[in-house]
Amino acid sequence: MGMFDFLKKKPAMPATLEEGMASQAKDFVGAFSQPGAPIDGSRLDYTAPSLALVDRVLDDFFKEQAPLPDDLHFLASAYVFEVARREFGGRYLRGDEDNPFVLVIGEGESQVGVCVMGKVRGRATNGPEDDLGFFYAGIAPTVARGVRATII
Repeated sequence: MGMFDFLKKKPAMPATLEEGMASQAKDFVGAFSQPGAPIDGSRLDYTAPSLALVDRVLDDFFKEQAPLPDDLHFLASAYVFEVARREFGGRYLRGDEDNPFVLVIGEGESQVGVCVMGKVRGRATNGPEDDLGFFYAGIAPTVARGVRATII
């Protein structure tokens, strides 16, 4: 085994969308756990209150009228998705152009699709009108009603 053989190994691809999304969410937490990060990554604990920190990051892009980088868009979306999946369960399915992934909670006629990616981009573009906490607060009552719905 040569000294640089580790460079030849490719990282293992996640076996499922759920594993991939969880990995991306973990990368989001790691990115904001570095010294000098604009938020305290140790407070990104996969709970609804921690979404205020994600909201704060996205608000910086809104205030600066700066485009949200694609990689940060995906990582932030993955974190929001994983907060919801840890609370409500569900599985990821492919979506459309605005929401390439959708978290589907429940089964049959009690199926709720949660479209996070458009909301994350909207928060960076539109500001507080696309507040993540407000968006997230709508999931529990919709799931509890046992109806087929999509939360955008």
